[in-house]
Amino acid sequence: MHAPASAVATPNPLRALLPACFIAGPLLMTTSAMTFVLGIGLIPPGITSWVEGIIGSYGIVLFVPIYLELSRRLALTHRRWGMLTAVTGLFGATAGFSMEFMRVVEYALRAHGAGDAIWQSVYANPGWVFLSIALLGPLFPITSVLIGLGFWRAGTLPRWVAASLIAAGIGFPLAQVVGLDWALAVTYPGACVLWLISLSWVARATLSESR
Repeated sequence: MHAPASAVATPNPLRALLPACFIAGPLLMTTSAMTFVLGIGLIPPGITSWVEGIIGSYGIVLFVPIYLELSRRLALTHRRWGMLTAVTGLFGATAGFSMEFMRVVEYALRAHGAGDAIWQSVYANPGWVFLSIALLGPLFPITSVLIGLGFWRAGTLPRWVAASLIAAGIGFPLAQVVGLDWALAVTYPGACVLWLISLSWVARATLSESR
């Protein structure tokens, strides 16, 4: 006798890819940050890079499944906290993608004659239409802090992993949101390295659990 369709477990194709996402996402973000630090593909006035934008766009997209999976794990012990970080992570990572992609758009438009004066005007007064999306961007690092705090309380991940997520979520916006010059060269790549180390550990642990 066959089991009813509702009783048959539905395979989740994304679950098999999660370990790869946990490594590839922060690795691409680290590579993106380093292209900026090394001055590759800089766009005037030299505070961003189109190469950084391309690589970072791919990297930050992978934080969607990363944040959703971490939120799922967190919800096992802290249901409301996990639900909160699922929402902030989804909005933050997708808005973060649009901010990375803007670097590519700016480069393309500059190549077609949209010079410094236009971009200075845009960034000086972006308007509510642009800000309606851009203001969601800080949710990307904020989610890392919230998830780190959640796992610090839950104790279901090592404390150093939780602390790394918190530190990365604090270091990243010092450069990308506040725009501090020293942070662009220090805490920006440093935050990406912390994500790479901590999330790679989670990937390895996930592989061990599935065996």
